[in-house]
Amino acid sequence: MTQEILIQNLLEKGVSRVIDREHMEKQLTSGKKLRIKFGIDPTAPVVHIGHAVPILKLRAFQELGHQIVLIIGDATAQVGDTSDKDAERPMLKREETRKNAENYLAQFGKILDLEKLEVHYNSEWMDTTNFNTVGELAKNFSVAEMLDRDNFSKRYNGGIRISLQEFLYPIMQGWDSVQVKADVELGGNDQYFNLLAGRTLQEAYGQEKQDIMMFNLIEGTDGRKMSKTYKNFIGLSDTPNQMFVKIMEIKDELILPYFVHCTTLLLSEIEPYKARLLSDENPKYIKMDLAHIIVSLYHGEAAAIAGKMYFEKVLTDGIVPSEDEIEKIYLSVSEMELGNILKELKFCATTGDVRNALSGGSVRVNGTVVSDAKMTIFLSSEKGTLVQMGKKKFRNIFAK
Repeated sequence: MTQEILIQNLLEKGVSRVIDREHMEKQLTSGKKLRIKFGIDPTAPVVHIGHAVPILKLRAFQELGHQIVLIIGDATAQVGDTSDKDAERPMLKREETRKNAENYLAQFGKILDLEKLEVHYNSEWMDTTNFNTVGELAKNFSVAEMLDRDNFSKRYNGGIRISLQEFLYPIMQGWDSVQVKADVELGGNDQYFNLLAGRTLQEAYGQEKQDIMMFNLIEGTDGRKMSKTYKNFIGLSDTPNQMFVKIMEIKDELILPYFVHCTTLLLSEIEPYKARLLSDENPKYIKMDLAHIIVSLYHGEAAAIAGKMYFEKVLTDGIVPSEDEIEKIYLSVSEMELGNILKELKFCATTGDVRNALSGGSVRVNGTVVSDAKMTIFLSSEKGTLVQMGKKKFRNIFAK
């Protein structure tokens, strides 16, 4: 594999935009060891494969010999990034972010060589940044520039509150870049303004401006943005069997994007799968190959083979998975009508879908076929209620 091919894949595979492409390519071919920055706010303990998209790109940089600089945003997490939100985010306690960060690093170890990582908590410099410095940083940005950001603009025009604290977030992220002297920063498309803030502040402090590499947000199993809120995510901490089954639940049109964004295959290695998708082959078999590749990446080849056997067993024989293999869902109520539960679990999107599922006899509660959408399901915080739809979808639900 030539260096040229690896760099081409680095710049193109799963990448939506590079700023400045020409400069980054020159840097990558110069032989210089680049400092590749990626920041993440540990707002929850679970990392899903949507989060892992830039982490896989970090792995590609790491394999080319560059220095990965991981910023754990224990300070910024207390402010909260609203780049992809339509409201303020709640502030987290420092202890909570630190605990989540430990889980993040353990899960990142499935992808990156942790011993070669340079890891910083941004409280290292944020806690000693005084108000005079904040003022110096803030003068590099205007209110008009802040309001030009898409989600701020929508909220402002809609009369929805925007706190001054939220304006500080991109400044804090940019300050991180100055502190670690980043050559490149990675982030999602929703991070565009924040990533540019790093370039602005580096220039103001006499540093060379970082290049930027951005990615599209991948969709979850139901076609919406992958999110813990939507319960449509595939977690890195999922068991191999859970991960295999969840990947098999994705929509067929997501197969190719998952090959591109969620695997370490080169673009040339993805082409045969693309050709198969354009043929008359049943997409299920291509999806099974995808599931095998992704499960192998996080759990190893043997686990991927076992995951495939497990999936086929559940699908063909209709067995109920063991309790450890069924995802647990916690609801903030002690009782709920069955129809609402099916929608809450994202098994059904509409009342019509609920009606069709129940009339077809595909819904079971604790092993018993049920057909009444108005049936009240009582939930316990200690013992789960098993809800099944079809042969593949199982959830064990509890009261919080």
